Parts: sequence; C-alpha cells; structure tokens
Amino acid sequence: MASPPFSSGIFGLVKDTDGARSRSLLKDATELYVSEPGHTRSEVAMYEELAAQLLKVTALQDRIHIATLLADYDEVPASVMRALLHDIFPVSSVMLEKSKSISEGQLLALVATASPSHLEMIAVRKNLQPAVVEALLGRMRADGLPTLAGNLSITFPASAVRHLVENARGNPRLARLLAARIDDVQDTDLIDLFLDLDSRGRRRVIQALEIAALREFAARRPLQRVPMPDPEKVATLARACLQRNTEAMSRILSDLTGLDAPFLVRLLADTGGEPLSICLKAAGVDTGIATRVILFSGVEDTRNYFDVKRLVDLYEMVSLRSALLLVDRWRGALPSAKRTPMHMPQTQAGTPVRATGAGASHGDKPAEMPQTKRDRA
Repeated sequence: MASPPFSSGIFGLVKDTDGARSRSLLKDATELYVSEPGHTRSEVAMYEELAAQLLKVTALQDRIHIATLLADYDEVPASVMRALLHDIFPVSSVMLEKSKSISEGQLLALVATASPSHLEMIAVRKNLQPAVVEALLGRMRADGLPTLAGNLSITFPASAVRHLVENARGNPRLARLLAARIDDVQDTDLIDLFLDLDSRGRRRVIQALEIAALREFAARRPLQRVPMPDPEKVATLARACLQRNTEAMSRILSDLTGLDAPFLVRLLADTGGEPLSICLKAAGVDTGIATRVILFSGVEDTRNYFDVKRLVDLYEMVSLRSALLLVDRWRGALPSAKRTPMHMPQTQAGTPVRATGAGASHGDKPAEMPQTKRDRA
C-alpha cells in the first residue's frame, strides 16, 4: 500500500499523538518526510515548524535517528540542517560524516563556533571548499591539523602549506602526512622538517637539496671550504665510538661542524640515521670514520649491516654542496653558531679559483683544496 501524502500523514500523526508519544512525534514525522522524494513549499515549512518546536524536547537517541535519516536525504530544510549541525556531538557527527547536502555557508558557520571534535569531523569531509579550509586552519589546534593534512581530496594553496609546515616542526605525525602529499607540497617545503620525516620524506628533501646544489653550481656561487679535520680529534672520535661515548662523540662533531652538541646528540640517536650521514659528509671526515660513527649510533648498541650499508651509501652519494646546504639550515635554526664558515671560490668541482683577497698575490699558487673533489654538484 502506498504511503499517504506528507501533509495528510502529518495531520494523522498529530491527531493520534497523546502526551506519552509527543516526544517521538518528530522522529515519526521525519520517517514520513524522507519516505517521499520531494515536497511542496508548504510541506517543507510544516516540517521545519515541527522541528523548531520539537527538536529540543526529543530524546537523544531519537535525534541521532533523525540525523541518520536526513543524512541520506537530499532536500533537508536549511533550518533543520543548521539545528542538527549545532546539536551535541553524537548528533552533529552523524550529519558531518554522512550528509552530502551541507552547504559551504553552513560549514563556515559551524567552523566559527565548533568544538575541536567538530572541526576534525569537518576536516575529513571530501572536497572541502577553499574558504572552509582557510577557516579550519584559522581555528584548528596543532594537534588537529594532521586530520586536515591527511585529507587527500583537498588541494592546499601555498599559504595553507606554509601554515601547515610551520606547525609541523617538532610534530612528526603532521610532517610525515605533509611529505605524503605530492600534488601541493613541494620537496623544498619539507627541508626544515627533515628531522621529523620518515625515510620517504627524507628522500624528497635530499632530492631537493641536490637540485638546489646544482643550481648554485650553475650560478658559480662559491662552495664553502671544509677544513681537513684535526687528526687528533678524529682519533678521539674513533675511540669514543668504540666506547659508545655519545657525549664525547657529540662534542667532537660539534667542533667539526659548528652545530650545538645537544643537537648532535639528537642526530646520533636518530633511528633512521640520514641526518647523521649528511652531517658527517659536511664535517669532512673520511668514509672509514663515517662508517664507524654510523655503526655505533642509533638507539641500539650497533646498527645492523643493512642500515649501515644504506647510510654509508647515502654518505657517499650525497654531494658536499647539498650536505653543507642542509647543515647551514640547521645552524641558522640554532641559537648560536660556533664557527664562521670559510669559503673558497671555484669554477667547477675540484678546480679552485686564484685567490685575490688580502694575503694573496697574483703570483701565488692557488690554495690546495683536498675536500672539494667530494662536491658532485
């Protein structure tokens, strides 16, 4: 038997409802409302009036049921949608999770006053409009931003990427979600997040650094000269590695790189080890010492063979110029620097330019640069 028209059905419900059933009237009316694919203006107005009068006195479980019914319905009256979205979380979450008919204006109004839980529910909705994304970025706490960053149906504008990157420093979860975004987060955006990234994200940064190094080389910018490490310090570093003396290792590497010792303790303890390999390249130590430092770093007593091989391969593959670019970024992020880097101009890898500064004459031989041959850029 076909369902009666909405108007006559509502009159029947109201006529047959006594005091005991008045609290479930809106639920019954909603079931009747969604049973028909379309309604006249007068029927919509009738349902809106019922909802305005009864929603506040309807039981929680019935309100959840009403939200579930309307979430799958295309023609939800605006006032009813607004009331359900601003209801308590168990009700509003149903609409936010399932409803496809929430307008941009309704979402913006909700973002302006919503709780952190509501904001996270909005952040996972598919194909959010740019205005809603900007509003979310302005209101979401840092611990909620990973939810938004993990929504791959959104394309972030450059301003949003900058905001997310700033909040991702020291937040590995957010940093790694950003590194997984290929379309709107560029490799260069991730450079300052290097320590918080996983191996996949770090590969993106290393690629960006190598490209930057090539551009610097093409522009004939001078390559920073790394002095030959003091043999006595290198020998002390080798002994400290065998003793697993992290404090001594960090202190010596600090002298070689100009990075703070506490920062180097972090590099030595890093599970992945990529930052340490790049730091050792910038320090100018040879492959043998670099291998020993890598072997006795990390959180275990020693790294396994495959990790050591991977990190030594990275040490040998990365160019000196790109390693110095990253270490210089780390120095700039630290409160102080311990040494002033020396620079030696060169026209191409391994070919120094005759010095013309103070203390050098045009007849002098160029200073020897034993380390520049490492520069592949």
